[in-house]
Amino acid sequence: MKRSKYVQLSLAASVAMAISGCGQAEKTYPVQKKYNFQSVQQCADEKLPVDVCSDAYMSAMAEHRRIAPVYDNQADCDADFVADWCQQDSAGKFIPKLGGFELTADGEVTQSQVDAAKAQLPASEANSGGSGFSGTSLLTGLLIGNMLSSNRNSYYSEPVYRYRDDRGNYGSSTLNQRISKGSTFAKSNQARYGSSSYANSIRSTSKPMSVDSSTSRGGFGSKASARSGWGGSSSAGRSSS
Repeated sequence: MKRSKYVQLSLAASVAMAISGCGQAEKTYPVQKKYNFQSVQQCADEKLPVDVCSDAYMSAMAEHRRIAPVYDNQADCDADFVADWCQQDSAGKFIPKLGGFELTADGEVTQSQVDAAKAQLPASEANSGGSGFSGTSLLTGLLIGNMLSSNRNSYYSEPVYRYRDDRGNYGSSTLNQRISKGSTFAKSNQARYGSSSYANSIRSTSKPMSVDSSTSRGGFGSKASARSGWGGSSSAGRSSS
C-alpha cells in the first residue's frame, strides 16, 4: 500500500513539473520596419504577402482621399509639392497626386519563428547573429513576410507624396513626416480654415490594423487594378504615377 501511494505521488509530481515546463513563455523579439513603395507590385517584389500589399494600397488611397491638401489654384499646390504634380478634381480644386504608400509592419516573433526563418537563409547569413535575432536585413524581411502571412500581427499604411525641398532636391514623404519637419501647407483650404484641426487630422490617420480585419473589409474588389499600380481616377483627383 505504501509503495502504491509513493508511485502515485511520484507520478503526480512528474505531471506537475511537465505542466509547469509547458507554461513557460517562449522568448520573443520585437520586429518593426517601414517600407516606402510606389506600387503594389514593388511591395510584392519585396516578398511581402500580395494581399497585404493590396490592402495597404487601398488604405493609403482612402486616406489620400480624406486628408490630401486642397488648393484653389494649381500654383499654390505645386509650390507645396512638385511642379505639374497637382491636378484638378471634379469640384475645380487642386490636390497632389498620390505618389505611393508607406507600409509599417510592427509586431513580435518567437524564437522558434526566428529559427525557422534562419533555416531558409544561406549558412553565412543564418549564423551571423548567433542563436538569437540579430535583425539583419534579409532575416528581418523574411520574418516580416512570414509574420504578416500568419495574420498574427499588425501593420498600417499612409499615403506618400512627391515634394521638393528647400535645396531643390526631390523626395517622397508622408504628410505626417512633412509636418514634423515644419511644413504647414498654409495655402491649402484646410490650413486656411483651421490649421490645427487639419494637422491633428493628419496625425491621427495612422491606426494599426490587424491583417485579419483589413482583409475582410471588402477592399479586395479592386485587387486587379491595385496590383497593376496607381490606375483609375476618382472624384478626389487620384491619378496614376
